[in-house]
Amino acid sequence: MSEQVRIALGDILEGMEFQSDEVTAYVHRLTGRVIIVSDEALRAAERGTDDELGSEPAELEDAQAILAGRGDYLPLPDRFEIDEYRMMVDFAARIQDPAGRAEVSDALHGSGAFRRFKDAVHRLRLADEWYAQRDRGYEQVAREWCEAHGLAVDAGMADV
Repeated sequence: MSEQVRIALGDILEGMEFQSDEVTAYVHRLTGRVIIVSDEALRAAERGTDDELGSEPAELEDAQAILAGRGDYLPLPDRFEIDEYRMMVDFAARIQDPAGRAEVSDALHGSGAFRRFKDAVHRLRLADEWYAQRDRGYEQVAREWCEAHGLAVDAGMADV
């Protein structure tokens, strides 16, 4: 029986944080490699052309492999699954100082909430605490996602 591939937790976290509306990170379940691919590369791979990518043939190869992978490539949790807004709400609720808690909670309402929240935690000198909690939240999402997909995580391993 072959040994289960172990995936570096740091690579998963980096892939999760790198994602955007135009970029998706995948894990190759057979090798444990985290691959970051733009939507542009996936579209080019679907059409069989690399004219949009210019000097990124490796990304096109990754995109082609993802399209042909038949389930060997899993997209990492996206921003909706990560729910950083919920993390911010939870953080605000745990602030001990009532005035600070109110300021940070108020920052979370309306357009521009992410920027106002970050400004408030920096102004109140709570940024280190916020980023530590945020990191723990991302790690929890990553571990739960790996468990749900039957993937082994190696916390001490990271690609360098």
